[in-house]
Amino acid sequence: MSGEPNGRTGVAGRAARLLLAILPKTPAGRRLAAGAAVDSVGSGMFLAASTLYFVTVVGLPAAQVGVVLSVAAAAGLLSPVPLGRLADRVGPVKVYVGLLAVRGLGYAGFALVDSFWPYAVLTCVLTALDRGCSPLQQVVVGIVEGGENQTRTMASIRSVRNIGLTAGFLLAGAVLAIEEQAAFVALFLGNALTFWVIAAVVEQLRRRSAAAPAPAAGAEAEPSASPAPAPAEEVPAAVRSPFRDLRFMLFTISNGVLSLHDSVLFILLPLWLITATDAPSSSVSVLLAVNTVLTVLLQVYVARFAETTAGALRLVPVALVPLLVSCAVFAGAEHVPVWPAAACAVLAVVLLTVGENLHSVAVWNLSYELSPPPARARYLAAFSLGMTGQQIVGPVLMTGVLLPMGTAGWAVLAVVYAVAALVVRATGAPRTAPEKAPATASSPASRSSSEVTP
Repeated sequence: MSGEPNGRTGVAGRAARLLLAILPKTPAGRRLAAGAAVDSVGSGMFLAASTLYFVTVVGLPAAQVGVVLSVAAAAGLLSPVPLGRLADRVGPVKVYVGLLAVRGLGYAGFALVDSFWPYAVLTCVLTALDRGCSPLQQVVVGIVEGGENQTRTMASIRSVRNIGLTAGFLLAGAVLAIEEQAAFVALFLGNALTFWVIAAVVEQLRRRSAAAPAPAAGAEAEPSASPAPAPAEEVPAAVRSPFRDLRFMLFTISNGVLSLHDSVLFILLPLWLITATDAPSSSVSVLLAVNTVLTVLLQVYVARFAETTAGALRLVPVALVPLLVSCAVFAGAEHVPVWPAAACAVLAVVLLTVGENLHSVAVWNLSYELSPPPARARYLAAFSLGMTGQQIVGPVLMTGVLLPMGTAGWAVLAVVYAVAALVVRATGAPRTAPEKAPATASSPASRSSSEVTP
């Protein structure tokens, strides 16, 4: 009996240490992560409950809802590019905060939707704004954090988002159990509120940074970058379009190909498990849970290896190794009995998750460094199209090519991974002619360790 309090204290202590381990190092980064956690709770609630609401409560045909979601995905394909251009002209933080505020209003508007066309228009507009916000978030994190803290903070945000999404899914379950329209309306309004919360957090950080006194020599990056739009406005015309930057576009496309691990996890894995192995179909949810939990635990830890551009470059071939081994384990699972097949599937997902996390933290750094500071929002918006392309091509490739090929499909995927990683590594190296010193001063992700805030 006397040992129980100590045991409970030990568990609480380990949980507290785990939480501290996945949080950013700086107060500003922790505020961003907290805002992202709140935002992802709302997103989880909306994703889990919205489609069911519009089909069962509003009465829209399921086929029409599916068409709208597909059209909305197409509408969001190119939206990051014009929004990135606007951010380079006006200022990325201002545009990001404005988009968050508008998205909050839009998602609150779902509570008033009672027919097809309002639902269709609102879904398409909000999907376009959602896609445009994603690369801007990386720019904002770089401005607020800078230096070595940027990669860790991005990793922390991804970790807390996974936690927040899970919490949102659980809260949505309660709403679905109630099955009352008022509960769904409350869910929509709660989701809208989360956008305003994170907008307030980012705006507060922007104002504090703008109002801060001139920094000491060792702390230049953070305050100088936040009010950056003024000097940058005269430069963008001299910076070529990212679509004319062959090296950057090769990096973008090859990264999209290497990101096929996303489609493997969510598209190929469930179908492969039930058609090519003897493992029980119920294993799918367990395997996805393994991926989510490992991502929360690994993301911040592996980010320490990509805090510099040199480290991020070294991480790309390292990330390739578990991806290749996962292909071999997936292939082996097709030729063993039920329980060994299940064990192989778990091991393959673990390897896939490790490779995914190593790859993601590496390209956060590399994509930021390859983007010229005066046109960073535009470049990162163009970079996001690689992932969008993977989301479009990946499902077709998984279901129409790799799955029918059986075991040989995993060998083909391994070759695709290897080629893509080689191109990412070759094109992600630092530019031989970096931006001029005045432009680099506003870059919070400089390769120089002297810019890291002590």
